[in-house]
Amino acid sequence: MKVTNLFVKAEHGAPMRDVSSIRFSKHGLEGHVASAPFRQVLVTSRSVTAAFGLNDGDLRENVVVDFDGLYELPSGTVVRIGEALVRLTFHCEPCKKIAHLVDLKDVLHRRGVFGSFLNSGRIAVGDRFAVTEDRFEAIPYAVGERIRWFLKRHGASVALVDLAHAIGLPASSYGKALPALARKFASS
Repeated sequence: MKVTNLFVKAEHGAPMRDVSSIRFSKHGLEGHVASAPFRQVLVTSRSVTAAFGLNDGDLRENVVVDFDGLYELPSGTVVRIGEALVRLTFHCEPCKKIAHLVDLKDVLHRRGVFGSFLNSGRIAVGDRFAVTEDRFEAIPYAVGERIRWFLKRHGASVALVDLAHAIGLPASSYGKALPALARKFASS
């Protein structure tokens, strides 16, 4: 199993740029848009993307691997991608950015898997991809469950904008709903 493609973007909404290698740290990808801690890298499976009739990069991913079982790996699994140790966090929620390419219902839980870097280094096309034995606590996919999970670990006093960023919610989609969701899940 190996890395087949790598992509970065310089700013939100910018086209993805195909690169031969990328540097990374515990803060995310260098030369890429800053991301929430649990959304530092988006990894996709080449064969699944192809099955939808899409090209590498169409799903706005950063790392493409030739591993068919990627989407079955549970949250908290640690994978090695070249020099990188990546904690898989949760599936990327299909959004309007790809709606013109594929039916969002079809790609649910198959758009990609977000991850967090556990170290620093470099990833290059052709690097090995492997699933390790290491595991972290699973992070829930469902937004309400993810809010509850985060608040139990960090206290209910966290600012809502910090909460959205910390659990990887796009502020543009959840900005108005977040106060009500936080109240609901903080009390449960």
